[in-house]
Amino acid sequence: MKKDVKRGVIMKNPSNNLNLMVKLNPYAKTSKRMSLLAEAQRVKAKKEKKSKPISKEEAMKIRSAGKSWYKTMISDSDYPEFDNFSKWLGSSQ
Repeated sequence: MKKDVKRGVIMKNPSNNLNLMVKLNPYAKTSKRMSLLAEAQRVKAKKEKKSKPISKEEAMKIRSAGKSWYKTMISDSDYPEFDNFSKWLGSSQ
């Protein structure tokens, strides 16, 4: 009878374990650092953008651009001459 049981080594997942990923791919450390720095810059830029108020003229420009875009989307979605689009448009003609 065998008394000593040897268990297999559990492999660690390189996508979850940074040290193991660095062993497989040395550039992973640099890549991770660059992505963290880029994320920090995005957060900082977003915070600065939120803190800066926009003027009424800019707000009106944004609003009018949104309204004009909405009107073009409504006009583009009208397909009276195409029967093929009636299925996915949900209209019964």
